[in-house]
Amino acid sequence: MALEFQKVRWKNFLSSGNNFIEIELNKSTRTLIIGKNGSGKSTLLDAITFGLFGKPFRKISKPTLINSINDGSCCVEIEFCIGNKQYHVERGI
Repeated sequence: MALEFQKVRWKNFLSSGNNFIEIELNKSTRTLIIGKNGSGKSTLLDAITFGLFGKPFRKISKPTLINSINDGSCCVEIEFCIGNKQYHVERGI
């Protein structure tokens, strides 16, 4: 069975603000993430990893994952399917 990521969204995660950033990952059969330094490529990977496993991809402590400027709670949501079964995971700090 294949794992298919569909959507990831987050707010108050690392340098992201209080509005959700949402990325659809299933618009085509392949997704390529490109961008300049500081554009959020690693943040996307950290959000997916945190959503699935409760820890970021990079060595970042949990308290520093929260955007301290907004005083809001950190939230990551990820949607994926395995075969015909849909999953929606919400994880926050």
